[in-house]
Amino acid sequence: MKPSRYDPVELKFLAEKYLERGDYENAARFFRYLMVHFKMANDESYRKFAIKAGECYMRAAERLKDPAKAITLYLRAARAFREGGCIEMISPCSSKIWESYIMLRENRVERDSKILHTFKVAGDYFMENGNFKKASIIYHDIAECALKGGRLLLAGGFYRDAGICYQRINNLDKAADLYIKAADLYFNCQEYFEAAWNYCRAGFLLIYLNRFKEASEAAEKSELACHKGDIWIFLRNLSHICKLLTQGLIRKAEDEWEEIRWKLNREYAQLIENSFQVAKMK
Repeated sequence: MKPSRYDPVELKFLAEKYLERGDYENAARFFRYLMVHFKMANDESYRKFAIKAGECYMRAAERLKDPAKAITLYLRAARAFREGGCIEMISPCSSKIWESYIMLRENRVERDSKILHTFKVAGDYFMENGNFKKASIIYHDIAECALKGGRLLLAGGFYRDAGICYQRINNLDKAADLYIKAADLYFNCQEYFEAAWNYCRAGFLLIYLNRFKEASEAAEKSELACHKGDIWIFLRNLSHICKLLTQGLIRKAEDEWEEIRWKLNREYAQLIENSFQVAKMK
C-alpha cells in the first residue's frame, strides 16, 4: 500500500484507526506515511507525525516476545524520533535494542541469516551513534557465528568491523588481533586487497604496541597478498614501509612514506606516524 495513493486526511484516519485498535505497527506505518508526505511538502508538521510513528513502533516492540523483531522495531522507533527531533527518546530505544540483543545472545537461538542481519543492523546502529563498545561486542559475535557456519568472507568483514570499534575505544591489542583474523580469512577467500589492507592495519598497530615480531609477520603476509593479488598501488608501499620499520630501517621507511602519505586519510596517517615514533625509540 503506497502512501502516494492516499491524501493526508485518509492517511491520518487510517493511522488513528489502527492506533485505537491497538495495532501499533500498522499505526506507525501510516504515521510514517504522513511524515513522508509533509516532509516532501516542506511542512514542519512532519515532525509530530515522525514522533507519533516512533511512539507506536516502541509500543509495538514492547508487546513482542520475539527479540529479533523487537530490535527491528526499536531501530525504526529511534530513526523516527531522530527525524522528529525528539532526541531524548533515542536513548531509551538504544537501551531496549541492547536488552533485546542480550536476550537473543543468552538464549543461544539458532543464528540464521535473518538473525545475523538483525545483529548487523544493531551493530551498525551503535557504531553510527558512537557506542563503539557495544558495536564491537555485536560485530565480534556475528563474526564468530559466521565462522562457525563456514561463511568465511562474512566473518572476515565482521572481524574487521569489530577491530575498527576496538581501535576507536583504544583497545589496540584486541584491534590488532582482530585485523589479523580478518586478513587471514580474506586471504583464504582470495580477497587479496582486503587481506593486504588489514595486515597493514594490524602491522602498524603492532609496531605501536612494541610487538615487532608479529608486526614483521603481518608485513610479510601483506606483501604476499599484494603479490598474489597483483596489487601495485600504495598498499604494496605500505607493506614495505611496515617491514622496514620492524627492521629498524627508519630513513628508508621515511623516504617511501613521504611519497604516499597524501593518499591516506588523517586517521590512518596518524597511526603510521605514531608507529614511526615507536620504531625510532626501539
